[in-house]
Amino acid sequence: MKQQINNLQKHIEEWTNENTPFGKALGYPDCCIKEFCNQPPILLKHSKPSKDDIRKYKAGFLNGQFTGFIPCLFHAKEIIAGKITLQSLIKNRNPKFSAFPYR
Repeated sequence: MKQQINNLQKHIEEWTNENTPFGKALGYPDCCIKEFCNQPPILLKHSKPSKDDIRKYKAGFLNGQFTGFIPCLFHAKEIIAGKITLQSLIKNRNPKFSAFPYR
């Protein structure tokens, strides 16, 4: 069991190191990046999506198209409630990337 936990932690660290700089360059909030990185593909591969996972995924859509940005649960709830927009979360996006959402 301890080996599995250590392996999972290793995957989370690697996924975080790979995705944090990219998420920041895309202008995503730190909380959204962190929550995304805490669910590396190896974890998702071995678990069924929770209601919260589905809620976050659905909040990543604009005009019926998935944007590629999966907000954290807090922001997903705010988006679904109409309190904020997905676009309003994007700040300080690196200008080498197209405007959000890229189509």
